[in-house]
Amino acid sequence: MANYLVIKDGLVDNVIVADTKEIAEMVTGLSCIETSNEPGDPGIGWSYDGTNFTAPVLEVPVEETPTEETPAE
Repeated sequence: MANYLVIKDGLVDNVIVADTKEIAEMVTGLSCIETSNEPGDPGIGWSYDGTNFTAPVLEVPVEETPTEETPAE
């Protein structure tokens, strides 16, 4: 059995296990691409343009630091 990325609307929608690519595509009704599912490999949320995968951009919230007010003289 192998791991397959399920592609929906240009995004990796899921990762499934199937005996063959044909079975993965038949079951999902979507395009599937075999993956080794190793760290750093594409996963859910990655975009796919038909040739290349692109990792999602993760927005890191910026914590605002309160400023000290200078006392009036």
